[in-house]
Amino acid sequence: MPRLIASANATVGRGGHGLAFQHVLECLRSDFSLTIFSQDGPGQLGASGEAIPPSTLADLVARTPVLRRRRDWITLLADGRFDSQVSARLPRFSEGARVFHGAVGQCSESLDTARRLGLKTVLDVVTTHVDDYSEQIEREAAPFGLVNFLGPRLRRRIHQEYERADLVRVMSRHAERTFLDRGFPAERVFVASPPVALEEYPRATFDGERFRVLYVGQFDPWKGLNYVVDAFVHLGLPDSELQLWGAPGARPIARYLAQRMAENPNITMRSADIRRLGYGEVYGRASVLVHASLADGWGYVVAEAMASGLPVIVTATTGAAQLVEDGRNGYVVQPRDRGAIEARLEHLARNRDLVRTLGQAARETMTRQTADAFRGAYIPRVKALYG
Repeated sequence: MPRLIASANATVGRGGHGLAFQHVLECLRSDFSLTIFSQDGPGQLGASGEAIPPSTLADLVARTPVLRRRRDWITLLADGRFDSQVSARLPRFSEGARVFHGAVGQCSESLDTARRLGLKTVLDVVTTHVDDYSEQIEREAAPFGLVNFLGPRLRRRIHQEYERADLVRVMSRHAERTFLDRGFPAERVFVASPPVALEEYPRATFDGERFRVLYVGQFDPWKGLNYVVDAFVHLGLPDSELQLWGAPGARPIARYLAQRMAENPNITMRSADIRRLGYGEVYGRASVLVHASLADGWGYVVAEAMASGLPVIVTATTGAAQLVEDGRNGYVVQPRDRGAIEARLEHLARNRDLVRTLGQAARETMTRQTADAFRGAYIPRVKALYG
């Protein structure tokens, strides 16, 4: 069995990056002998490799008042150190390996080392193209006085990774388009959308009297949080609730949310690990999920909500919008269109039977998002690199 070296500055299965890495590892292990570099190492996967501890300097900056606002510094320090540590270890683990598989933003140096060692290289990109992603962050962060964490140095590193990778995997057709629109060679990019284990998701019950709107994710403006909140406040639906799952990481966002919650007491905020709490406690008690992201390579929460039998309202700039058939299992709206979000929410709130119908169709859609389909999109492209 050929050997593949995979790296990601994440804990396998934890958070968006960790979940993406887990899916990749579970997919690749069927056809490759794995060597793994991550924050927790090979773990229980029966692979070789090492754990790379998080950067202490990045952690110090993240805990220091004033400095902790500089997410761009923290990201650059954390991912840069991880990359250099993996690069230094590659020669020792490269014997018999055919492919190096790195995570975007975390492997510029490692990709260069892998190529010099004669390995083929794959870059796993969980976002849209960095230029698209950065433009949207810049636009949405500015009104809140926030810094774009994709600073110039990090963007340069990611562009180096694009150049050094033989193959780039993206998570959606939308993400692929952002590459092609910038002249990236079509033969070097492919789509493999994440699988869903449907049995992990209890069906939504829709047995509450209130119409519960759900937002799950980072409390960042480029995730469209303010468009969801403003739509709910402006609409003023009776017997309704907006439930926000996450935590405000920046003071301007915390102030904004405090103001909106003062205006409308039907907005509540919860902070918990949803996977540990149980999907049924979150998605299972909601009426609809709204995900208004301005630039999202996929959007795990959309797939999770649909697997739970919830209708969704998503923007066309969300990768998982490819799962949504407008009017059948949810709705697709244009980014920054608060009015469209309001109209869909009002329509669903006044037609509760439709909520159930769309939710059932959403769950049926997710029966096609299987591990076998994921492997079928992924494995042949990686094997073609060296065969």
